[in-house]
Amino acid sequence: MNSIDREVPIIDLFAGPGGLGEGFSALGRGKGATPFRIRLSIEKDFFAHQTLLLRSFFRQFPYGEVPSEYYSFIKKTGSQNLDDLLAFFHEEGTAAKNEARLAELGGKDNSSREIDGWIKNALAGSDNWVLIGGPPCQAYSTVGRSRNKGVKDYEAAHDKRHFLYLEYLRIIANHWPVVFVMKNVRGIIWND
Repeated sequence: MNSIDREVPIIDLFAGPGGLGEGFSALGRGKGATPFRIRLSIEKDFFAHQTLLLRSFFRQFPYGEVPSEYYSFIKKTGSQNLDDLLAFFHEEGTAAKNEARLAELGGKDNSSREIDGWIKNALAGSDNWVLIGGPPCQAYSTVGRSRNKGVKDYEAAHDKRHFLYLEYLRIIANHWPVVFVMKNVRGIIWND
């Protein structure tokens, strides 16, 4: 059994730049046994996605074997852009692109069926997996509610961010992760 068969797959929704996933994937790194492996991260923000993609690329290499080109890129001492770096290391770059997806959950560009297909492919038949993520909270966090009160004609009922947690719940209902971790704020469970 190789190490990838022993690793618990992680699906990361509303991933942002990947902080929650980074914590899971870093556990045991350098000790030869990483119990978790991110298989799919989905984020809609371009800049956060670029960070996800770069960190995914980093994780494609065994501990201590990340190429110097990666470090040159992050230090901005090399002449490569991210696409060039990923193309130069074709196998690892392709794996990173398959893992870190630029998409909006609940958006019009990627259907639920397409997202479900990505999840199914990433899990590759594994029944023991973990779903993580933090649906956007700007619509119902205490700070968000304060800001929104100052916006003329703002109605929470028409703010699609207010309901994006339902996409997370839809994925739980359709894919049945063994464990899920949903990071969010207090305002998600109360109304005013």
